[in-house]
Amino acid sequence: MNSMLMVVALTMSGLFPSTIERALTLARNHEWAGAAAALDQAAAEDPALFAANNFHYLRGRLAENQYDWTRARQEFQAIPPGNPLGVLAVWHTAIAAARAQDDAATGLLYAQLPADFPADFKMQLARISSTDLALKIYRSLASREARLEHARITDDKPALWSLIRERKDDDAGLQAARLAAPAASTAKEMIEVADTYLAHRQFEYAYPLYQAAAKDPVFAADSRYQIARIQFLREDFRSALETYRSIAKDFPDTDWQRDSDYQVANGYWRLGEYKSAEQAYLDYLSKYGSRGMEDAAIRNLVDVYRVLGDNTKAIAWIDKALAGKRPPASRQMFIFTKAKVLYTQKRYTAAALLFRQLGRAAVRSTPGGTTREEARFFEALSLSKSGNAAAAKTIWRDLASDTRSYYGVKSAEKLGERNAAGATDICGAGTDTVLQTAMADLGAMRRPLKSVMDPPVAGAFSELLFLELWDEASIWSEGRGERPGYRTAAELAYAAGRFHRAIANADRLPKSDSATLGLLYPAGFRRLVCNEASKNNVDPLWLHAIIWQESKYNPNARSGASARGLMQFIPETANVVGASIGMPEFTLDRLYDPGVSIAMGAKYWASLIGELQSEVLALAAYNGGIDNVRRWKNKWPDGDDDFFVADIGFVETKKYVMAVYGAYAGYRSRQ
Repeated sequence: MNSMLMVVALTMSGLFPSTIERALTLARNHEWAGAAAALDQAAAEDPALFAANNFHYLRGRLAENQYDWTRARQEFQAIPPGNPLGVLAVWHTAIAAARAQDDAATGLLYAQLPADFPADFKMQLARISSTDLALKIYRSLASREARLEHARITDDKPALWSLIRERKDDDAGLQAARLAAPAASTAKEMIEVADTYLAHRQFEYAYPLYQAAAKDPVFAADSRYQIARIQFLREDFRSALETYRSIAKDFPDTDWQRDSDYQVANGYWRLGEYKSAEQAYLDYLSKYGSRGMEDAAIRNLVDVYRVLGDNTKAIAWIDKALAGKRPPASRQMFIFTKAKVLYTQKRYTAAALLFRQLGRAAVRSTPGGTTREEARFFEALSLSKSGNAAAAKTIWRDLASDTRSYYGVKSAEKLGERNAAGATDICGAGTDTVLQTAMADLGAMRRPLKSVMDPPVAGAFSELLFLELWDEASIWSEGRGERPGYRTAAELAYAAGRFHRAIANADRLPKSDSATLGLLYPAGFRRLVCNEASKNNVDPLWLHAIIWQESKYNPNARSGASARGLMQFIPETANVVGASIGMPEFTLDRLYDPGVSIAMGAKYWASLIGELQSEVLALAAYNGGIDNVRRWKNKWPDGDDDFFVADIGFVETKKYVMAVYGAYAGYRSRQ
């Protein structure tokens, strides 16, 4: 029996503690009916102790889980005013009343909630309340979601346009655009709606709006440029080329012409028409020079020469760029590129000198750039190739000390080592030991079962912890003045299944503490991940590592690039993968469903591994697209996988690959 449930008063029934422990055990296992029956038995054994320990509140939560709103309402009403759980009980009672469609009672209960009651809780009540009460709640909240719902109910078009103009890339902006689209009558309004659709990669809705807006001469260039962007994003590079060419022709001596000329060169580069790309970049540099995207154009031109194997021209253009005045980030990018070209030419000593220069500098983040760790890794590789194995090993040994970094892992491999811990059997039959530890630690913090003579316990957090309502305790402790320490907060969030919050809190703990590792790399949605990994014959740790980087296990995560859910699918990829697993049609909201996201993620990951035969290439494709992976890999015609990550052209994708690789190492080490 839990020591917290020992008899503390002579008047306490001998059966009561064991009955309560049985109820809590059943509740931990989500056996709601059994837990409810055990609590009913405890209430009959000692009604006074039952009330004194706030078990009416727990009984109400169980009734909610069984959708028994009448019983839930009765139990929450048994919590008296002034009780630490009183305010939360009023909210739960209002939810039950709203579910029972008792509008009058719901309104009276809502009026009892304090002004600073959490907005998310109020939104939950508003969504199930009558229209009048919902509007009252929405008016009291300042969030974009509340403003959207108020505008939707009242058909407030100016409010919808305000939401669109403030921000286009969140779900409130998308919903506002959908509602406002039928009323968009001017070219400006059409573009505003289309821009919102484009931000969410809803190309099929954005495209016709841009076409319509293009008929207005004032907005023609902007609209046509966005049409070309859509074609490019759809990887219809041939159509994009033609559209960009027509813009450059129709709008001479403008920024539209300059930007379109640059995109024409990029289009040839994407199509693999390297000679045409070379000429287009040369024309662009000749025509615009420093007035255009000079550094980016030179970098791309150099990469074209590298694909063509013309390293002499590549070096010549790099030296020309370095001879001029350049921002520090651009100079470092060109030095890094030159070092890679020298390595290709087997001029290892010269390459090592440049890599060493970068490894000792304050390196700046830029497309095509590097990091100090990366530069040091390739310095060691160059030293090794030039016959200085001892110096190379010294550098690799230093880098390998960071066991959860990309170049730490790669350095260990160069030394003939591997992560000492074998792959964690995360899908084994045993229970999650991290969860077991968290539950034990939280259990030790629970107050004793109190007698009716005991004074009230201060704080809702303590009472929620006592009742083992980890979910509410975790949410309530954030921003309510009752915040526990980071370890307790991390363990509480882990026990509640709020893994993104567990990670956020664990990240504030000493990384040297082995107990932190499991909280930092949680086995979130374990059963779903394991089932889909087995079905698709992939390593579940890679799925966990991808989820860790993509969303930190937050099912409601959404990126600025319109990716959604645990595994962050953009709409067009979701459509293709969804069809392959028997979901040919679905709304974007379904991407927030963990089961859907993990099923699609496992299928997509398996397809990438099958095609590319490399985790590193597959990670780059997952984030940056498989077309870009082929383009980056083409810069090493003779093949050299050590340099693939170094030559990833997107800063975000490069960081992504290294971060997921590091997370995978963390999961391998997880105990």
